[in-house]
Amino acid sequence: MGSRFKAVATAVVMVVLASGGVLAATAGPAGAAVPTCNEATRKYSVSNQYMFIPVYYSTLSPQCNMRRGNKNNAVKYLQRVMRDQYDYAIAVDGDFGPATENALKALQRRLGISADGVYGPQTRDAICWPLWEYPNSCGWYNR
Repeated sequence: MGSRFKAVATAVVMVVLASGGVLAATAGPAGAAVPTCNEATRKYSVSNQYMFIPVYYSTLSPQCNMRRGNKNNAVKYLQRVMRDQYDYAIAVDGDFGPATENALKALQRRLGISADGVYGPQTRDAICWPLWEYPNSCGWYNR
């Protein structure tokens, strides 16, 4: 192994370790990382009613994902909606564990979308979110 290769390999390892052990491609839009939803905030439906949906808090963007291993308020809100709106018997503890993943897969199948157990834009747009002013009603976020 040449000394130049060793230097480049060492630099790559140092960058990976400094980034928390994750090496991600960021060359273009396809390589752009989708943030993890970490909070729920008010967003408007197409009927101009408002609801709370999971977002990435620092940008308030609903373009975010949640998956097994996440622990935050967005997970807690998703769990509450799955429990209260869809009658899944899961804990509302903010921990996206196996029970939440299995409930989400079941909900995704029920909604007729890809049942991968990962919350993202497809799931967000398929869920009927509770409307703030009318707690017994729900609406769809699709803006």
